[in-house]
Amino acid sequence: MPSSDPTPSSRLGTGRIVGLLLFGTLVFLVAALVAPWIWQTLRSADTPVKVAVADLPWQIERRPDGSSLVFGLDLGHGTLAQAARRWPEEPLQLALVRDAQAGLTLEGHVERVNAGFVQGKLVLTGRADAATLQAWADRATGRTPQPSGTWRLTLAPDDHAAALTAPIAGLVFLPVARFDEATAIERFGPPPERLATPDGTVHLLYPEHGVVVALDPQGRARPVLQYVAPAEFQRLRAPLLR
Repeated sequence: MPSSDPTPSSRLGTGRIVGLLLFGTLVFLVAALVAPWIWQTLRSADTPVKVAVADLPWQIERRPDGSSLVFGLDLGHGTLAQAARRWPEEPLQLALVRDAQAGLTLEGHVERVNAGFVQGKLVLTGRADAATLQAWADRATGRTPQPSGTWRLTLAPDDHAAALTAPIAGLVFLPVARFDEATAIERFGPPPERLATPDGTVHLLYPEHGVVVALDPQGRARPVLQYVAPAEFQRLRAPLLR
């Protein structure tokens, strides 16, 4: 009577089929797990990487001691020499400015500054006592009239070197691009205080950051951004109340 047991060859064939089924199942599971990762990797390769932009006009770091960091400059501890090193390709032009009342101010400006993706002119004020300013004015090697009615006095070489050690008292940034109040609020946030002066200029005040943004509602003039150490914000606010 013939045996009902499968022959060795049939058992081998059955085992091979089972093995292929197991292998196929394993491949399917691995593909299901790995495919999403591969897809995400391919998508990431096609997606532009977002790079953080630094030193933008509205990026202000306030320190616990009342100083701040803006444009890579330290308002409260930094000196004019720090600004001269900050933009080596754009020399800091330093001079004394005499106003119509014979008042003297130590002023430097960098004609072209790239503050992140915002371009503009930066004007810096150095802190020095009245006697030092007058001594520098007495030794000035030249003077040039300005359209505003002020005079720029050229510092003597030794006085120029001494002036670079003066602390930065404040900054004014004049962006090339014009923007309105809505854009300013979008960048700097809602101002705790808003003042309009008789000439129609709107001033957005940010005492916590030591900033005042001055805007012409008609768009005829460029915005003016003024910065001081937050601890000295009253120096910006007081003139607006006169």
